[in-house]
Amino acid sequence: MRKSGFFIVFFLMANVVCVMAQCNMLIKYSLDEKLTDVRARLSLVSPDGKNCVLLNDTARRTDRQYRLEQLGEYRLMASFYSDKYGCDSLERSFWLRGDELEVATDLSFARGRKNLSDWKCRDSLNSCRFTIEKRYQSSPQVKIRYLCNQKGESGGPHFSIKNESSDTLYGEWLPGFFWGTLSYNVNGKYVGNYKGQICTSWAPAPPLYPDSVKSAWVSSFRVLQLKSGKFRFNVWYSTTEEMRNSVPLACEREKFRWWSKVQDWYLLQCEFEVK
Repeated sequence: MRKSGFFIVFFLMANVVCVMAQCNMLIKYSLDEKLTDVRARLSLVSPDGKNCVLLNDTARRTDRQYRLEQLGEYRLMASFYSDKYGCDSLERSFWLRGDELEVATDLSFARGRKNLSDWKCRDSLNSCRFTIEKRYQSSPQVKIRYLCNQKGESGGPHFSIKNESSDTLYGEWLPGFFWGTLSYNVNGKYVGNYKGQICTSWAPAPPLYPDSVKSAWVSSFRVLQLKSGKFRFNVWYSTTEEMRNSVPLACEREKFRWWSKVQDWYLLQCEFEVK
């Protein structure tokens, strides 16, 4: 009887873990408009060793979703096949721990200058971009509040982020600045994703260190005149220094240059009301 009880409890716990591990993988693929005769392929090896083909297409762009249902290490391989441009592949791995909001992978194929330091260079090679982004809810030790009485020229409404964690936090667009988007409440549901004008040429600023406070905005310049209602401010941060749109060179071969990274991003949200 005790053994039966043990197996029942174990079975229930296994099912709970499986449910917690479930999240969507968002797949985005694009091919440069000037190119033809290219087949892209994405294949995924799950923690249990099962291999699944997520993408095998000659389309110019596509958006898909795939359900990830296991904890552990995944291996994702991106491949390009072309009689005209050649064939190559790159594999990246990532881990799921069970609290991911979603995983997003972005794959693109284009032709780029062979000599990146020479703007007049006419020789080209295949330029592939392959990124994997794991998205999480922000740490409870990172606090944000709406500064309803603060006025200024840059990007209001204004918010304050306090970092009570042991991590150093970096902004999405520039390491030392935190710009986010704005959603508004319609019949109890937040809709829209307004992003203001952002200037990435601002003077460098330090990131948000532990036990420090920084401001956050919707845009770099114009203050938004919000009507009465309920709003939600959404801002992303990372605990690594690389900006979201900055993808390092992973490897370069005879005909292919791969730009790739795997990075975690955290979503910090603040709900507030304008009366």
